[in-house]
Amino acid sequence: MTPDWTRRQLVSRLGGVALLGALAGCPSPDAPDIDAPPGPDGGAPRTEPPAGQRDRPVPSAYDSVVDITEAGADPEGEESIVSTLSDIDTDNTLVRFPPGTYHMDDTWGPSGAERLGLYGPEATITTVEEFTGPLFSLGTDSEVKNLFVGGFTFDFTPSNTGPRPINASVRRNMRVSNVTVRGALDLDQDGMRFGVSDADGTGLVWNMRLPDGGDPEYKNTGCYVGENHVGTLVFQNCRINGFPDNGLYASPAKGRVNVVGGRYLNSGVSNIRVSGPSTVKGVIVRCDESRDGIENMRGIRLRGGRDIVVENSRLVFDSVTSSDGAITCAEWLDAATVRNTHITVHADDVAGIRAKPPNGSGQQTRTHPIQIRNVRIDGSANSGAAVRISERAGTLLSNLCICQHGADRDGIVVSDASGTTVRGSNISVSGQPLATEGRSITRKNLSLQSTQTGDRSCSCTQNR
Repeated sequence: MTPDWTRRQLVSRLGGVALLGALAGCPSPDAPDIDAPPGPDGGAPRTEPPAGQRDRPVPSAYDSVVDITEAGADPEGEESIVSTLSDIDTDNTLVRFPPGTYHMDDTWGPSGAERLGLYGPEATITTVEEFTGPLFSLGTDSEVKNLFVGGFTFDFTPSNTGPRPINASVRRNMRVSNVTVRGALDLDQDGMRFGVSDADGTGLVWNMRLPDGGDPEYKNTGCYVGENHVGTLVFQNCRINGFPDNGLYASPAKGRVNVVGGRYLNSGVSNIRVSGPSTVKGVIVRCDESRDGIENMRGIRLRGGRDIVVENSRLVFDSVTSSDGAITCAEWLDAATVRNTHITVHADDVAGIRAKPPNGSGQQTRTHPIQIRNVRIDGSANSGAAVRISERAGTLLSNLCICQHGADRDGIVVSDASGTTVRGSNISVSGQPLATEGRSITRKNLSLQSTQTGDRSCSCTQNR
């Protein structure tokens, strides 16, 4: 018998029962609940900051604390505060914004500071039409060493507003917490931008909310991590929705970017885009709105490098304009692991996981460069395949559960990937459970079942 069994042969030989007592990859209980209610302001469910971190500044850490209204700023939003900010000595200074509305008609940024804090938990920032910003330009000359920004709401709800709210690059330590952008960005400008310019520096962006996305007329990104980032930057508990050109775009970064928790919805090109070494853990990614101008709605795009880990995450694809896949391994990626993750695909011809032919260094970094472990893929998608591996030698697929019974839906399709291993998995689909284009791969302890379209009698059990 050839390695590519027909549906009739499979049903005859397997009789609908598991072969060799096969396992299946049930997702980790740590994977987030896609239906969990969002937190405040429609954001991600609120969690506490990481241990040892704070969502508010410590005044005693600064030499001086300045109330911006006492310094002359208008809290009614009538007069611009840029000149007031420019008159403040920002070196080792915390600037407090009392409750109110503050208007900015130009970019403000200090020339340098050992330590700078901006804190406005009930402060709203407004701006003028057609201004692309940034509003706060903080440390982009790499002369701010320690930065705290917290509590601001940027109101971009009027038409023709949407400047970059914050452009921050620091050397040692950055904390950005509880910042929100209201209104769709409808100018030709990307959203937030962050980076850490010292290899030993760290940054945390916690509870950032960009719920209203961008106008598809402009190919804007929600949040960008630039190529000058070489330290470690963590995005935790953030929400980014509906941007035409990437939600969180971190793949140019040379340093590490870790994405922890949060919700990423309905962005084009990718909702989360990272390169190695980086991690994506405990996130929710969902595409359920197909807007014109939002193209190739990938979930998590692993763009390049090595040692990327995606784990304990939940992805749902209900509706897309088009999509390469829920999780994609781009041509420039050398090595990555996807594990303990649950993917649901209802959108037709969209792969749950797709690894494209490599076009990078081609360096063999480990025995199994691409590893997919303990992953469940379900949903009613028609056509295509749940997993597609192309020219990725040595791929390991272990402890998978694939249950997809839309019409002509295949399970795992492997092409020109010598040394690939598929083991301990339960695959139940309407098309071919395992297609290898006549090539030999290693198979161990599998249940392969080809069923009728629409059959929902698929279950996954797990034996350790």
